[in-house]
Amino acid sequence: MFDSIIQQAKLTEYDFRTTANPNDPLIYLFSDWVNYYKLKSAISYILKPASILEIGVRFGYSAAAFLHGYSNAKYIGIDLDTDSFGGVKGAINWAKEITKQFNTEFIVADTQAMKRLPGDIYDLIHVDGQQDGDSSFHDLELAIKQSRYVLVDGFLWTRQNFNAASDFLFRYADLIDWYGVIPGYAGELLIKVSSDYLQQLEVEHKSIVNSSLDIRQTYTSDYYTQDCGGFDAYKKNQGKSLEDPRLQSVAAISSLKQSGHILDIGCGRGELSYYFAYQGFSVTSIDYSPSAIELAKSCFNGEDKLSEKVQFICDNVCNVVLPDKYDLAVASDVIEHLSFAEVDALYHQVAQHMNTNGIFILHTFPNLWYYQYDYQRKRKIAASVGAYLPVQPRSRYELLMHINEQSPRVLKKQLSKHFNHICLWFGDPANPGGSLVKKFTNRDICAAPSLFAVASHEPINQEQLKNNLQMLPLPPIPTGKIQIQVVDYPPIVDINSEIEIQLDIENSSDFILNSYSSHPVHISYHWMNEQATDYLVFDGERTKIIPNLDRTQNISSLPLKYKSQKITYKARVRTLSKRGNFTLRVTLVQEGVRWFDSQPTNLFEDIYIRLA
Repeated sequence: MFDSIIQQAKLTEYDFRTTANPNDPLIYLFSDWVNYYKLKSAISYILKPASILEIGVRFGYSAAAFLHGYSNAKYIGIDLDTDSFGGVKGAINWAKEITKQFNTEFIVADTQAMKRLPGDIYDLIHVDGQQDGDSSFHDLELAIKQSRYVLVDGFLWTRQNFNAASDFLFRYADLIDWYGVIPGYAGELLIKVSSDYLQQLEVEHKSIVNSSLDIRQTYTSDYYTQDCGGFDAYKKNQGKSLEDPRLQSVAAISSLKQSGHILDIGCGRGELSYYFAYQGFSVTSIDYSPSAIELAKSCFNGEDKLSEKVQFICDNVCNVVLPDKYDLAVASDVIEHLSFAEVDALYHQVAQHMNTNGIFILHTFPNLWYYQYDYQRKRKIAASVGAYLPVQPRSRYELLMHINEQSPRVLKKQLSKHFNHICLWFGDPANPGGSLVKKFTNRDICAAPSLFAVASHEPINQEQLKNNLQMLPLPPIPTGKIQIQVVDYPPIVDINSEIEIQLDIENSSDFILNSYSSHPVHISYHWMNEQATDYLVFDGERTKIIPNLDRTQNISSLPLKYKSQKITYKARVRTLSKRGNFTLRVTLVQEGVRWFDSQPTNLFEDIYIRLA
C-alpha cells in the first residue's frame, strides 16, 4: 500500500496552491508544501474513504487534497477557529468556500474537551490539531476508537509529537493491524486499526459501566497472558513460582498465618492459589472469569495431589454462597476492578466468612493520590529537562477495568464498616513495608504507588507484621540455629544454563528471615572446585525467601522440635561456562552484612555437580 501511495503522489498533478488563501501568513512556505499535499491526495486516492473526519482544518488545504483524491467522500472538519496552535481565526470560512462543491460539514469545537468524536466509525481520521504532545495523544485516543485508518500529521514535526505518537503506538499495539511512516515534509504516520477492536468498541460504546459485571467479557485469556501484571513471569513458570513483586508482597504479609483455610479472591491466573496450596493451606479460589479459572487450574497440571487442596469457583464473589469459614482471605489487585457497591458487598461477604482470628489482606494499585499528585509532579520535571511522560499513565486495560481506584481514606472507611481492626499503609510491591516500617512525609505518601491493608475482627499484631516486611541487620547467629538441606538437584547439567534446586531451611533462631529492605536475606551459592578449596564464582544468583522463614513462638511447654520452622524452597542456579566436576556450596546471604557460611553461623551444604 505504501508503495502505491508514494507512486500516486509522484503521478498526481494536484497543486494545493490553486485554492490556497493568498493572505495566509505562511504563504512563504507554499512551495515547500506542494508535495506534502500531493501525498494527502494520494492517500485518499488509494484508500478511497467513504467518510473522513479531520481534526484541525485551518484553511482547508488537507480537506481539499483529500476530496481531490476521492471526491465521493463525506468530509467532516473540526477546528477550534483560533489564532493559537498554528491556526488563524476565520480560516475555516475559507475551507468551507474551497470545498463547497463536495459533501462537507464543518464544526467549530475543541477536541481536547471531547470524550468522543461526533458520529460513528469513519474510514479515515486525520489528526492535525494541537501538535504539542499531550494534545496529539488525546486526539489519537479519540481517533482509534472511531476510525478504520488514522493519519497523523507531523509525526516527525516536533520531538513532543514524535514521543506522544510513539507512546500511543506502544500502548495500543494490540489494537493495530499495521502502521507505517512516510517521511516527507513533516512525516505522515498511517495506522490501520483492527476491525475486531472496532466491532468490540461498538458494543462497549452502547453499554454503561455500572459494575464489574458490565465488563466481565473483557477478562479474557489474552488479557491475563498479555497485559495483566506479572503475565511475563506466568508464561515463564506457568504459575508455579511467585516472581511478580505484587504477589510476593501479598505472600509476605500472609506469613501472619502459617496454616488453615484461605480464600483467594479474584484468583486470576492462579499463582497465589498454587503458592498457598504448596505451603499446605486448604484453598478456595474464586473468580468470575471462566478464562481466569481455566488458567488457574492449569497451574496444577501434573500435580493432582496438590490440586486436591484447591476448590475452584467461577462466580461473583460479592454474592456467591461461600462453602466455609476462613483463616485468611486475600484480594490482590481486585477492589479497583469493582464498583463502590460491589466492594461493600465483598467486604460484607469476607467479614461474615472469617474465623474470629482470621485476617483479610488487600493490595490495590494505584494509590489514587499517586496519579493525582506525584505523577503530575514527575511530568513537570520531565518536561523541564526536555523529556516526555505521557499525560495518561494508565494502560488501555486499566482505563477500561479500573472502575473504582482507591484513595486511602475511602479504602479505610469502607473496611471499617465491616471489621473492627484495620491496618492500612502506603508502599510499593518491591518495598511493601513502606509507611508501616518507616515514617513517610506527605510527598512519600503521594509517591507510593500501592496501598496495602490488613483487616480483622481481632487486634492485629503490627510488630509481627512489620517484621515480615523489613529485614534489619542481623547479629551473628550461632551454628545450628539455622540449617540447610538440599533435597533435590540435578547431578549432571549443561554448561551456561539455569537449573533449579530444592532445599529445606529450618529456622530456630530468634529472628524472622525475609528478603525485604533494608538488608534482605537471600538464598545464594558459591561455585567451587571439586575439592571445595577455591572459589570459581563467589557471588551466586539470589533467590528471595518466599514465604518468610519464621519460627514458632518460644513457649516453654513445647518440645524443642516445635520451636523452629522448616520450609522447602526452590532456588535458581546459573551454571559455569566450563565442563568438569564442581562443588556447589548453598548458603544464605544478608546483603550488606554477611554470608552465612562464615563463622560463627557456618551455614552451608555442599553438593557435587558435573557440568557436561
